[in-house]
Parts: sequence; C-alpha cells; structure tokens
Amino acid sequence: MKIAGAATGIVFFTRTGHTKRVAKRLAQALSADLIPMRAPQYEKGFRGYMRAAIDSLRHINEHTPQDFESLTDYDRIVLCAPVWTSFPAVPLRGLLHGNVALPSSVSLFLTSGAHSPTHKAFRVAETDLGRSFVAKASLPNDWEGTPKEERIFARFFRDLDPAQGIAAAL
Repeated sequence: MKIAGAATGIVFFTRTGHTKRVAKRLAQALSADLIPMRAPQYEKGFRGYMRAAIDSLRHINEHTPQDFESLTDYDRIVLCAPVWTSFPAVPLRGLLHGNVALPSSVSLFLTSGAHSPTHKAFRVAETDLGRSFVAKASLPNDWEGTPKEERIFARFFRDLDPAQGIAAAL
C-alpha cells in the first residue's frame, strides 16, 4: 500500500543491514527517497562493532560529513537507525546534533538486537532533536518477518499519517 501525500525522505544508517531493510520497506510504502548516512568508522567487522559500542557509551556525537546539508526539501523525514548500548546509533545522534536543517515533520524508526531497551533511546533522540517525533517505532531484529513486525509497521503508519487511515504495512 502506498501512502499518498507529502514528499518524504528516509534517512538511515545501518551497520549490519537490519536497518537498511526497514528503511527500504518504509521507502516503498511511503513512495519516499532513500538517503543513506555514511560513517565508515563503524563499518562491519569486530573493530567497527567495538568502536560503535565505545563511542556510544562515551556519547561521542560527532557529525560525519554527509552528502546532504539540508533535508528541508522534504515535507517529512523518517530517521532510521539501530540502538547501540541503549542509545540511538552515534551517526544518528551526530546528525541530530549537527547543522543539518530538518523539516517540521520528523519521525523515528529504530532497530535493535533486543538487548538494548528502546524507551531510553527514544528519550535521548527526542532530547537531541529538541522536540517530539511525529511517529516512532522500534523493531527488534529477531522479530523480522513475523506477525509482530507487521503490527509494528501498521502502528507506525497510523501514527505517521492518521488521516490516511493506514491499517497495514506492505
């Protein structure tokens, strides 16, 4: 099902591919542009994993230069990132702390390995953004491809655009 309306951008960071899968599904359902974030210091492998964990715990929120300086050409943005050590992934936090202009409608979809509670990550991300998200959801990696995933997407789409009456994800 396509959701008609606003021009939407899906800004995502992925280290292992779980978040990219979510971002692609969102982009398809919302007829949105996929906008990957770059953070080569956290690429796959043990070193990238360890650096991600250490930087997350130390609240290193440096903004890595991206291929975009502003996202205000979009009516709405959905940010997608994993949860690292109970916090939003460092590249997302860097974006929220950086000088990238965002539209008024910003939503958040997190993925997690299920060992990190997402309620804390949502609070931290909203503090970083300086306002509430229009819609927010989280998907544990082990729920991929299950009926639980379908319910999470359906609720996210309802929260994102209640006027459309969206009841189901793709």
